[in-house]
Amino acid sequence: MADDIPDPITELAAAAVQQHELYEAWREAGFTEFQALELLKTVLVAGFAGGAS
Repeated sequence: MADDIPDPITELAAAAVQQHELYEAWREAGFTEFQALELLKTVLVAGFAGGAS
């Protein structure tokens, strides 16, 4: 019955946390907010495009 308890963190929430950490890492590395968001956008678009094939 313990196996029926869902994980408190969904896959979507975990992905959002990872994306935020990536954004923060770029900001700490010296990228501007705009640049970090553009990099994140590029990663996300590439991921969606790769998943569609």
